[in-house]
Amino acid sequence: RMQKTTQTPAALTPWLRAHPAVAEVYYPLFRDRAHYDAFKRPGAGYSGLFSLVLKDAARTSAPFFDRLRLSKGPNLGTTFSLACPFTLLAHYTELDWAEACGVSRHLIRFSIGLEDAADLQARFAEALPG
Repeated sequence: RMQKTTQTPAALTPWLRAHPAVAEVYYPLFRDRAHYDAFKRPGAGYSGLFSLVLKDAARTSAPFFDRLRLSKGPNLGTTFSLACPFTLLAHYTELDWAEACGVSRHLIRFSIGLEDAADLQARFAEALPG
């Protein structure tokens, strides 16, 4: 199960990074990879979790989140993928502070389940602006 949930984001996140509506994808494959590689187990992936921020996030994030055909919730490690407006959930009363620390209030976090990467890419393509 873990192998599948780490392979799917490794396939999906490069496509998301190249999408014109996406401003940033936060995933260990692209950020601090050397640090992650130093401690991960041989053959392990780069996690089943990733986050993204859209361009023009104040205007585009809520409609994207609503259109995205994924279950919504804060749990991690389920067999199905979940989307969560992480900063809003974790720091609702301190959004200005979170943004001062470099964490967008519009950040959306994903916990990937056992769906195929092509299925998830199609769902993201439907929901993304443009």
